[in-house]
Amino acid sequence: MFFDTHSHLNLPQFEADLPSVVERARQNKVSDILVVGIDPASNRKAVRIASEYKLWAALGLHPSDIETDNPALPGIKELSPNDRVVAVGEIGLDYTCAVDHSRQITAFRSFLEMAKNLGFPVIIHSRDAAEDTLSVLRQAGPTKGVWHCFSGDVKLAEEVLDLGLFVSFTANITYRKNEALRQAVVAVPLERLLLETDCPFMPPEGRRGQRNEPANIPLLAKAIADIKQTDIAEVAEKTYNNSCGLFLKSGTGT
Repeated sequence: MFFDTHSHLNLPQFEADLPSVVERARQNKVSDILVVGIDPASNRKAVRIASEYKLWAALGLHPSDIETDNPALPGIKELSPNDRVVAVGEIGLDYTCAVDHSRQITAFRSFLEMAKNLGFPVIIHSRDAAEDTLSVLRQAGPTKGVWHCFSGDVKLAEEVLDLGLFVSFTANITYRKNEALRQAVVAVPLERLLLETDCPFMPPEGRRGQRNEPANIPLLAKAIADIKQTDIAEVAEKTYNNSCGLFLKSGTGT
């Protein structure tokens, strides 16, 4: 079985055929999918989708949507008791957006503290902000979570692992120009690695320009197996167990 640890099935790209998308995923042995929120509306929709389809939800606020110096994580008080909510995220830093860096850092710190108080792992977004992301995490102390959509080099991967975090890869590892990213895959042991689509974004090589979806997770697993010179069954087993161990209190999926 496979676990897609980062999807955006709550975005408009999936409104027309969501039942078919979920069914295709399950036909491809993707038994568990985490639907990740990025703002108040998508948080509510993530919980609704997770409840209806027996998936999982995360409550987050993308850095580009931070509007005040001390934002509350949208909807967490109302939605976190739902037994399908398993994480806080995505949260973090994105220096490609217009939001002031200091405001992003202040919000990131508050979200990390909130997640710890609630007992949730975090899903970390970091884009063009690796050093500040690492700095905030080091100051926060031991943090349970994952650095999602990893796009750095081996050195950054090692620093993330040193913090005790999991590292999650998407199908951008299949893109021809991303040899440095494939070297990072080599550096991350399977025991600390997760799979994600980040759909509808990041489709695999050969499907670029198409909408990505959870059914493509086995293609990502096969690419990782090839890079690590192992078999897809081992990648599936270890990443599934990692995902359940991080996000699910029972330690088992669905």
